Amino acid sequence: YVPLFFFQHLIYPSNHLNYTAIWALLGTLSQELQALIEHPNGTKTNPAATCKELMLAHPSLPDG
Repeated sequence: YVPLFFFQHLIYPSNHLNYTAIWALLGTLSQELQALIEHPNGTKTNPAATCKELMLAHPSLPDG
């Protein structure tokens, strides 16, 4: 957890909203959240923790 005041200078650098910084933060958060909820596919970038997890996410994949 990061407190809001930590980002305050990025969002309000001069009493105006810094929309570029806000969109960049939202984009990063979106990517991190998607990575957390994305089903594993067994690749190096998105591995499964167990074989059962991979089977539940993709029942049509062949064994092995």
